[in-house]
Amino acid sequence: MLKARLIIFCFLITAVCAAQETNTFTSIITEFYNSSKMEHAQWSLYAKYVDTNDEIINYNSKTALAPASGLKVFTSATALDALGSEFKFETKLFYDGIITDDSTLDGNIYIVGGGDPTLGSDLTRGSLSLEKLINSWIAKIKNVGIKKINGKVIADDLLFESAPIPRLWFWEDMGNYYGASVSALCLNDNLYHLYFKPNLKVGEKAELLRTEPVVENLTFDNLMKTGKKGSGDNGYVFCAPRQFNATLRGTIPAGVKEFSIKGAIPDPALFAAQYLTKELIRNNIEVTDYASRQTTKIIYEENKLILTHQSPPLKDIVYVINKKSFNLYTEMILRMASLVSSNNSKLNAGIDLIELFLTKNKINTDALNLFDACGLSRANTITTKMMSDLLASMTIHKEFESYYNSFAVAGDSDDFGGFKSFGKRTSIEKNARIKSGYITGVRSHSGYVKDKSGRMIVFSFIANNFKGSTAAINEAHKKLMIELANIE
Repeated sequence: MLKARLIIFCFLITAVCAAQETNTFTSIITEFYNSSKMEHAQWSLYAKYVDTNDEIINYNSKTALAPASGLKVFTSATALDALGSEFKFETKLFYDGIITDDSTLDGNIYIVGGGDPTLGSDLTRGSLSLEKLINSWIAKIKNVGIKKINGKVIADDLLFESAPIPRLWFWEDMGNYYGASVSALCLNDNLYHLYFKPNLKVGEKAELLRTEPVVENLTFDNLMKTGKKGSGDNGYVFCAPRQFNATLRGTIPAGVKEFSIKGAIPDPALFAAQYLTKELIRNNIEVTDYASRQTTKIIYEENKLILTHQSPPLKDIVYVINKKSFNLYTEMILRMASLVSSNNSKLNAGIDLIELFLTKNKINTDALNLFDACGLSRANTITTKMMSDLLASMTIHKEFESYYNSFAVAGDSDDFGGFKSFGKRTSIEKNARIKSGYITGVRSHSGYVKDKSGRMIVFSFIANNFKGSTAAINEAHKKLMIELANIE
């Protein structure tokens, strides 16, 4: 049976690989395809020249597979097309009521979210850290003559529709930083750190020390255990959006004084109002009532605008999305792209926008099934042919420079992405631009590479349902990229 499988496979890849590289590509693909790791797996490979559309590798290229974070390539392209690379999100602070002669505001302060995913995060170039952002807000509040608030701080996140989590995300993902919920008013990347003290004995309970920042009213059922030394972060936070009791499971490593993991803030907008309230009080501005969130849309008076805060441009946000594979930012930019394009911020409208963008670029979408923007859902499917066609079409798009620069650079120690040592001292070093994807049972690599003559090649490699770790798949995909770069 294995021999028959090998013969059929060799025939297929020999028929579709470029003639001058057939033997090399066949050897790499056949060796890996027939390993035990791929016995029950699905594997799809595609590569072509951008200038002529000549295919170099084509195996299972029309098979619908989950791309994991490779999907961010689709979302970021769509958002750049809809919004433009210089688009900036805006967050506004208003007040209502009156400011009395003794500098008391008889009214409330409103934080009006504009969908900015970078608010209070210094991860993106030009964005202010949480401390610097809030201090700048407090200075503006003082500048309009407010020294006391006879009212409260209210968070308005009504710009986006209320469903904060895509329906096909796993329960295990939701309370963790990479599963942070969408809100038109984000702060601090919608995450907090939990600090643990490991036990001296492996398998015993790890003590929860604190959270930073503090999330008001959030309680924990701590079932976290102590793992072996060097075992790393194997801890999970189980907590749905707007649920304020989290269950902590898994392990953190022994042998350290303390160890932190990252959780998702259950209600980002309310947290923003509570955090500003706390900092106002700490800066000697009394606030008489508890923070809350706005539940119905209101029209704000422009003469009571305290400030408008602008995000970094979209190109810098996309830079973080594709180099760091940031799920929250990806979900946020699709909501805004859809809102601007169709006045509808629902996820389904954003998915429709992606499909419309692909269709406009004459890319076949028959195998397209999307349930989020970032690729965290295992139910998403695309094809490697579809991915490669998109990458090729973007080379003539007006936003290509911003798009291309957002991919991780192979073998570049100074790059912001996650491929600093990948392909070092090979033909893909500082040549290949890569967006990868990983969730359980899924590994993908897609991007751009130039051959020895400088011709641009697009490629997409996706494996699903393989056995064990991703190490062997990473190596096989790297070998294929190197051979593409070695074509003369």
